[in-house]
Amino acid sequence: MRKGINWVINLAFQFFLLILRKSIWIGVSMIIGIIVGISLFFATQRFYSSEMVAGANVTENNFVVNAINQLNDLCIDGNYKTLAYYLETTEVNASKIKSIRAGYGIDINFDGITDYVDYNNEANLKDTNIRRLSRLFYVRVEVYNESGFATVTEGTKKYIWKNPYIIKNNEVRKIQIEAMISSYNQEIKKLDSLQKSYYFNQLTQKAGNGQMMFFNEKDVKLFHRDVIALVAEKQNLEKSLIVDPDPITIVQDFTPLSRMENPWTKYVKNWGIAFALLGFFVAVFWQYKSNIFTFIRENRK
Repeated sequence: MRKGINWVINLAFQFFLLILRKSIWIGVSMIIGIIVGISLFFATQRFYSSEMVAGANVTENNFVVNAINQLNDLCIDGNYKTLAYYLETTEVNASKIKSIRAGYGIDINFDGITDYVDYNNEANLKDTNIRRLSRLFYVRVEVYNESGFATVTEGTKKYIWKNPYIIKNNEVRKIQIEAMISSYNQEIKKLDSLQKSYYFNQLTQKAGNGQMMFFNEKDVKLFHRDVIALVAEKQNLEKSLIVDPDPITIVQDFTPLSRMENPWTKYVKNWGIAFALLGFFVAVFWQYKSNIFTFIRENRK
């Protein structure tokens, strides 16, 4: 074990010395990468993003997710006239939209918390190490200009809510909930009357001395449990009408200020690191090129 530890320490030390010897290559390559990153920063257009978390009350979330992704197809195709019509905005504002995508959260460690959002539908659901959290869906809007951001986000929500299929289903849902609440009220009254009748007529009897004698108390409590269960179910329905009256319940709305997705620091960091690694490997290859070519020739024979 001591030899193994010493070997690892010595290997790490030799690698550190190798990096020091190639520091000029690495430094020059990193500078080139930073220059490339800054050039690409100025050559590309900035875009901003914001995210909304919601859940459908009247239909499967898949229906809403597919409908929103159809808007993204219009963005990809550059059909800003149709996109502006659906979002109830101008064609100029529609042309500033980079993407409108919807997807589900992916849970990696099975703790019920979203680790990332699968906007591109690339998650392998056959993988037993992950699962899709389909109770909620996420909507991400990316725009090239923050000035029309509020118009785009509001238009996206209106696009969902004004769908005739969703509107009719929500109306039917509320009518059915109100009917169920009325039925629960009637059943609760019936149980209450039945309990009183059973309590006074079946569970009591008059003794000769005018005293009351009670028995079979266990069966009396069964009525209380039934009444409480019906009241709890009725309260859940009433809560649904108050908390979730709309076709879509927004758990987390779009943030008022969007986030820049491609700042200059991102370009500098990514391209600087990439070129630094490239410079290191090129330097190592150049130093050991004779050995590498000899090894390749010998293997071919």
